[in-house]
Amino acid sequence: MFRGEKVLLRPMKREDIARQHEFNQDPELYVLDCDYPRPSPIEVAQANYENSVKKDDNTAHFAIEADGQYIGGITLMHLQSRNRCAELGIMIGDHAFWGRGYGREAVKLMLDYGFGYLGLHRIELATHEKNVRAIRCYLACGFIEEGRASKVLWLQGEYVDVVQMSILHEEWQANRSWPSDPRE
Repeated sequence: MFRGEKVLLRPMKREDIARQHEFNQDPELYVLDCDYPRPSPIEVAQANYENSVKKDDNTAHFAIEADGQYIGGITLMHLQSRNRCAELGIMIGDHAFWGRGYGREAVKLMLDYGFGYLGLHRIELATHEKNVRAIRCYLACGFIEEGRASKVLWLQGEYVDVVQMSILHEEWQANRSWPSDPRE
C-alpha cells in the first residue's frame, strides 16, 4: 500500500498471526507499551488479526513489512473525531529492526497518510519517559513534546512519567524531507 525505502505499510495477513503471537510473548514489548508482561495465547494474536481486517472507519491499521517479513504494526485511532485529530500507535516486534530507522520510516509514511490522505489536523501519542528510542524517533519525525504526566506509571519497580507528544498538519508540511507521495 505505502512503500518507503525500508518498509511497506500493508494490510495484515493471516500469515502474520504466528509472528504476532511471538511478539506478544516478549516482556520488553509490554513494558515499552506501558503495560506489564503476561502470557498471551494465540487467540489474542488471532483476535488482533480479526480486528485489523474488519471495516472500522475509526481506525486505520497497517502491518509493517521489511525484507519481506512482518515486523510489527502501526495504527491511527479515533479517526472520526470531529476535530480531525487522531492517535498514533506503533510496535516493531522484531528486535533485529530496532534502532535502524524502520520505525521512523513507518511513522513518516503514516504521517503522510494521516495528513495527506485523511486530511487530519493533529496526530498525537503518548509513551513513557524510559522509551527513549521511541521518543528520539518521534522527535525526528517532527513531533513535539507537549507535556508530561508525572510519575503515573509503575514500570519495573518505579514510577515513571508519561510523555505526551503531537504534530500538527502545518508542522508536518513545513518539515517534510521525504517524498510527498509515499507511493512513489
